[in-house]
Amino acid sequence: MRMGERSGIGGILFDKDGTLIDFRATWLAAYRGAAAELCLAAGLASDFATTLLDRSGYDSRTDSFAATSPLLWATNTAIAESWAAEPEVRGRPGVVELVLAHFDDAERYPAVAVGDLVALFGRLRGRGLRLGVATMDSTAKAEAAVARLGLGPSLDFVTGYDGGHGEKPGPGMVRGFCAATGLEPGEIVVVGDTAADLQMARAAGAGVAIAVLTGATPRDLLDALADHVLESVMQIEEVI
Repeated sequence: MRMGERSGIGGILFDKDGTLIDFRATWLAAYRGAAAELCLAAGLASDFATTLLDRSGYDSRTDSFAATSPLLWATNTAIAESWAAEPEVRGRPGVVELVLAHFDDAERYPAVAVGDLVALFGRLRGRGLRLGVATMDSTAKAEAAVARLGLGPSLDFVTGYDGGHGEKPGPGMVRGFCAATGLEPGEIVVVGDTAADLQMARAAGAGVAIAVLTGATPRDLLDALADHVLESVMQIEEVI
């Protein structure tokens, strides 16, 4: 009997950044690079880059994020616009474009997988499970990232915040995955690294919500929201 039939689980919907992609290796590098260039372009002291990240919920002294940090879950555009609204650069032209240029630069900040995802996804598909990716990045960037990681052939569904299914923590992305696969919400496992991912799972009535620690959300928050908390998505076969 296939795994999906035995467990009552028919599909898994994965977050992208912090879940499939190492958050610090990929996105923290982009945040730091964008903040540093913004300081240079605005003629500000270099330590303003640290201040900017601190205001966004990242403490460089402890290498930790506040649970509510928009850097963990917000869209790239929302982050760029919030930086452009800071008093030191408010009204300066081109700030949003400068920041987004960093966030969109997949060559300078290549996606770093958390493990051998091609092998993992192959095993999951071999057990009859339908697989999808739902991210607060754009759909185009999500599709490019999964293609770069070699995951495209294993996926039934890929969406970003602009894919027509709404944004996290709303239930729309899970419902979109259900519509694409013919599965019911209770047959879906949602895997993510942020509160928004897990809240999305609950809002949609997903069968299981799994958190991973390859993002930057504090574990105590994830423990309160998830059915399981794993060190990495590479351990998912141990719990489903």
